Amino acid sequence: MRGLNRSRLSDILESVRDLSVMVVGDFALDVYWYIDMTHSELSRETPHHTRPVVRETHSPGASGNICWNLRDLGVKEVFAVTAIGEDWRGKILKDELQRLAVLLDYVLSSSERVTSTYIKPILCGLGCQQEDARLDFANHNPLSEVLENQILKNLELAVLKVDAVIVEDQMTLNGIVTDKVRQRLNKLAEEYPHKTFVVDSRERIGLFANMILKPNRIEAVKAMSPSRNPLEVGMDELTEIGRRMQKRAKRPVYITLSQEGALLITESDRYHLLAAPTKPPIDPVGAGDTFISAIAAGLAAGANPVEAGIIANLAAGVILKKLNITGTASPQEILAKFNEVAEKDEWPCPRGWRF
Repeated sequence: MRGLNRSRLSDILESVRDLSVMVVGDFALDVYWYIDMTHSELSRETPHHTRPVVRETHSPGASGNICWNLRDLGVKEVFAVTAIGEDWRGKILKDELQRLAVLLDYVLSSSERVTSTYIKPILCGLGCQQEDARLDFANHNPLSEVLENQILKNLELAVLKVDAVIVEDQMTLNGIVTDKVRQRLNKLAEEYPHKTFVVDSRERIGLFANMILKPNRIEAVKAMSPSRNPLEVGMDELTEIGRRMQKRAKRPVYITLSQEGALLITESDRYHLLAAPTKPPIDPVGAGDTFISAIAAGLAAGANPVEAGIIANLAAGVILKKLNITGTASPQEILAKFNEVAEKDEWPCPRGWRF
């Protein structure tokens, strides 16, 4: 495999163990309710059958899942920077993060906030199961000025302690990455060019600067060519969109392409980083969080942008095989995936072009 050999991969993954990373963004709690419909009975009060919950599981979602990925990658210290609610969901989320040894020094809890929560009912029958409509807890009010100022202060304190910063701006409305928070993050990325800043944003990726961008195809097209249908944009046009994003951000841009891998745009080159071969069945849930975690950790550990992209694709290939869970990829699993594709000689080197 050209572009990255096993020895180099091992060295980078070993260096990850010395890193400190902070994750700034919208943290959430993922809840799964397993409902055994074979125990259901007709309610005496309503004309409906009951839905008996027989098992309940929790895990950190959104930015919390990025923290989980970083810890399983072996990152020494992971700091969470966010604001959540003083509710039962916030308590469970904190417990789950502490179980992963995520540092909560910069997590704010407030009665003004709702802990974003996604409850996923899983209806179980006779040898089968099906996910029902999701139940969401969300914030319907913007972040208060008081909390916003506290987050700005926490950013200033936390950035001094870390090698890398991951920003996840997930919420369409009322998230913690407000205009002021985004502007301060852009400034911090400019003030600390030796630190790795990487951002993922569903709606505002084009407004971030001085940091590495990780949009998917749809987010990139919406940011730079909003009148275009992302499904009609080919690789050449997408590359030009990536070039414009790179010039604005002044940092590399990774545009993820699902099963096609990722497009990497640097100041002078472009690369098509092919996805690590992975046979079905697969589950893509959480692949974006795994990808950005590996990009940030890899770059902060000394990988060049192509190497970091290959590692991220390997990590994504690992979690794709973890069905019905939001998975993570350990260094051992990444090395095993490397061995798998290297032995079969199925993964060519990155396709690169110079501008």
